[in-house]
Amino acid sequence: MKILILGATGRTGRLIVEEVLKQGYDLNVLVRDKNKLPFHSKSVKVYQGTPTHREDLAAAMQGCDLIISALSIARASDAPWSKLITPKNFITESMKNVISEAGQQNLKRLITISAWGVGETQKEIPFWLRWLINYTNMRPIYAEHESQEKLLKSSNLSWTAVRPVALNDSKKIKTLKVSFNNLPKPSLSICRQTVAKFIVDSVKSNKYEMKSPTISEN
Repeated sequence: MKILILGATGRTGRLIVEEVLKQGYDLNVLVRDKNKLPFHSKSVKVYQGTPTHREDLAAAMQGCDLIISALSIARASDAPWSKLITPKNFITESMKNVISEAGQQNLKRLITISAWGVGETQKEIPFWLRWLINYTNMRPIYAEHESQEKLLKSSNLSWTAVRPVALNDSKKIKTLKVSFNNLPKPSLSICRQTVAKFIVDSVKSNKYEMKSPTISEN
């Protein structure tokens, strides 16, 4: 199986690449700057471009069986009021191209990173987090995740939208918790490595197809 990863140079995307290679899949990546790649492997074919340009995406998608999207809206720092450094509609425009091009190339399966607090989980998150989403520069990020989920639900793709709680860079992996309808109640954080492994493990399983699992750690 060959996988296309979008967002491969991000903090979570890099770990997804490592996990994909560890599990023995062939890999295409589409990146804006090849010089930012932290990995080198004969199993990785690198395409330079952006998923907002359909021709770039079409080239990178050739021969792939599945897409993993770790695309995000970046800020200058993790501070909630920090300036956005990615266009506000980046995920939406990329996902529109993914859906259209996947139809042309007969690619059926996509796994994407969304966020806890999107869709019906908005009522599950703590009040302080809901306030931050509504009144800081976190708002356009969550709006984009909401938009991409709506696009996927109306598409012909077999999709999974993984909703991690707050991400951290801890190397201490704890017990994974998968929640639906706030059951079991999610904890407030999860390390990126756990998210990466959950996503890549989902490649060979249909357990979460057409679903949006919230994932956290005990």
